[in-house]
Amino acid sequence: MHVPRRDHHPAPPPLATPAHAAPAQGIEEIDALRGVAILFVMFLHAYFSPWATTAHTEVTALRLVHLLTHAAVPVYLFMSGFLGVRDRSAHFGAFVVRRLHRLGLPMVVWMAAALLFDAWWPGTATWAERLRAFALFNSSGQFYFLLVLFVLTLASYAVRGWSERRLRWLTVAAFVVNLAAIVYYQSHEIAGLFAIVAYRNPLVWVFSFTFGLYLGRARGHLVWSRRITVAAAAGMAVIAMIYAAQGERGGGYPISYFGVTVFLFAALGLVVFPAALRGLGRTRTGHAMLAPARALAPYAFAIYLVHKPYFVGYLSDRLISNGPLADDYLKLMTSLFVMGGVASIAFVIAVDRVAPRFAALALGVERPRRRPAREVRPAA
Repeated sequence: MHVPRRDHHPAPPPLATPAHAAPAQGIEEIDALRGVAILFVMFLHAYFSPWATTAHTEVTALRLVHLLTHAAVPVYLFMSGFLGVRDRSAHFGAFVVRRLHRLGLPMVVWMAAALLFDAWWPGTATWAERLRAFALFNSSGQFYFLLVLFVLTLASYAVRGWSERRLRWLTVAAFVVNLAAIVYYQSHEIAGLFAIVAYRNPLVWVFSFTFGLYLGRARGHLVWSRRITVAAAAGMAVIAMIYAAQGERGGGYPISYFGVTVFLFAALGLVVFPAALRGLGRTRTGHAMLAPARALAPYAFAIYLVHKPYFVGYLSDRLISNGPLADDYLKLMTSLFVMGGVASIAFVIAVDRVAPRFAALALGVERPRRRPAREVRPAA
């Protein structure tokens, strides 16, 4: 991701939701994941490379945080695949229309807004360069994700009626192809047009979406055995140590998502993160701690659309970058994240309160889901 600017087929047979699948609104770890992941995304966009004078311990710690937060986009694709099997469109045309309504309209609105904002914010880009960036979904750093999601979502229509066995093999193939794409990009310099194309290459992201699709179709839940969860968590710890060792020994840290360690860490996280949030949510304190993340879930997509370049970027730079924190890297970067994040969330919630229909259509805000009321039986 970029840092803020600073210097067809016939319809498949109808699908039945697996009998053991809980309804989407009953999977609390999904809501918690969405809320936490959007915070990770905003952190990534507030992050900028440490200064040469930054304390080494701070740099190492932030690199590990960077590794963790880079799981955000794979997590979103994973959840999209998992929940996508619940779509009940009668035919492909209806499926496309629903996706365009859900993803396309908000994307076009905020891409156009980013284009106009870029023209207003003084810079050196020409209108030809701005229009080229718009055509490449590059007016602001986050829109490549929506292009990838739209492509993968449309492709999933052709396979959503497959058997569990075929989807399992598709997931294995997706992992191999995804890993090969990461290895390829890791061995090349990621810059310029090559980098723009790399971020938008569906093969860089295909495993997360396909894995979610498989789990949603075959299992309908995100619960794994303790043995598998512990093994995945141990694998993440080992990968994190390899990631840090390679970076500290002069091998260099991967560029953004284009590193094998980053990919494998996020892949294992698709097992560990839901389990960790589910376990935390079972305790009274943990449930309370996750309440803000669950509350953010209906607004996560809207926050994703609007946080850059207005709040994590222009506003945070103007209010923070030239203030008393400007000489302390860690405080500056953290303050940019907090200021931009709080402003983004406040804006989206305010728009939803003032103009809920606009928020739903142009921001993609979901109506907060109400839990079914408990049945109260009259006393005998």
